[in-house]
Amino acid sequence: MPGRSRNYRLLERGLRYCGHRGQLRGRPESWLPLIGAYKAMFRRDVVPSDRIVESTSPPRSVVECLREIEPKDIVSGLSGSEKLSVLYSLPLWVVEKLSELDPPGGIEALLRSFQEPTPTWIRFNHRRLALDQALGLLSRAGIRARPDLVLGDVVEAVEVEPGAPSRVDPELFYIQDGAATLAAHVLGDPGDTVLDAFSAPGNKLAHVMWRNGSRVAVAVEISPRRLMDEKHLLRRQNVAIVDLVAGDATRPPLRQSAATAAIVDPDCTSMGRLGHSPETRLFLERAGPGIVERLQQLQKNGLRAILQSLRPDSKVVYMTCTLTREENEDVVRTVVEEGLAELEKAEPLIGVWSTWLPLAQRMYPHVSRSTGGFVALLRRV
Repeated sequence: MPGRSRNYRLLERGLRYCGHRGQLRGRPESWLPLIGAYKAMFRRDVVPSDRIVESTSPPRSVVECLREIEPKDIVSGLSGSEKLSVLYSLPLWVVEKLSELDPPGGIEALLRSFQEPTPTWIRFNHRRLALDQALGLLSRAGIRARPDLVLGDVVEAVEVEPGAPSRVDPELFYIQDGAATLAAHVLGDPGDTVLDAFSAPGNKLAHVMWRNGSRVAVAVEISPRRLMDEKHLLRRQNVAIVDLVAGDATRPPLRQSAATAAIVDPDCTSMGRLGHSPETRLFLERAGPGIVERLQQLQKNGLRAILQSLRPDSKVVYMTCTLTREENEDVVRTVVEEGLAELEKAEPLIGVWSTWLPLAQRMYPHVSRSTGGFVALLRRV
């Protein structure tokens, strides 16, 4: 239940506020009180108390209390980051880390966006369809869409009939997050051979191939299972000329100077996806702040290794779905200072220019209306 994960800290404190003394989380059955609390607080108009008491474990007195209180009552007495941490159900260290960014509109505007659904974006194969044709085909399938104002092969689904996505041709349309579609636009023409490191699930590579036609492509992914999933995804999108390699992107299994362009989209803390994937909140709570430094090392090693494997003047898009400076600007600055690459402007703009690396771009959910993230364009020297 996404609503439960999206509000887990608020629900926990609400249960304690109303006198619940049982265990919360841990064992599967200890999640039942949180499910009951979610229904009592956020579905109070449609789920009666009797049903909540029957299906979950909170006593009736706790359920009735939860039906009456508001979030502001639960966080009464808290202040600063601690209050925001409970109100928006995020680990305290994550709120503190995001507050360092001074995001547009303030930290609460960013945190509020994680509680709201992001729009559904669809890219279409612009080598086979004009915009009006794409909109017409989507409409006939039951999807009313409107063009994105910046990305010419991306539309926003405004109304979607049940079952409509299954009726569109996967060789012409693909549902993809708006920020993720930016990678292919920033990369532009990849030249002869494009390398996608940390490749699975392969959506960004498929988009590059849709935009540029036949190119030699190499996808490197360390997980054989995820690589097989990528193979099926690429096949569905009719992207055929791809060599799939099960390997470690920090030690590229390629001959030197084989590629003319690369996408580096490494594992990250996924803080830009806290709204899209609310279970990320629980992962980050368990992992603790040390996960940032551990992933940064992977990211630096991966970007450095890919740059070293490319021929001079090759282009690299470095992209993440997280928001920390350590995993974004600091990683890119490292390879630039090491003399491996020069920074170029990451256009087109759908977010805001980075304060700490002005040619790079940050996507905040409440600004770009997508998941959050970061993108930089590098040129191998």
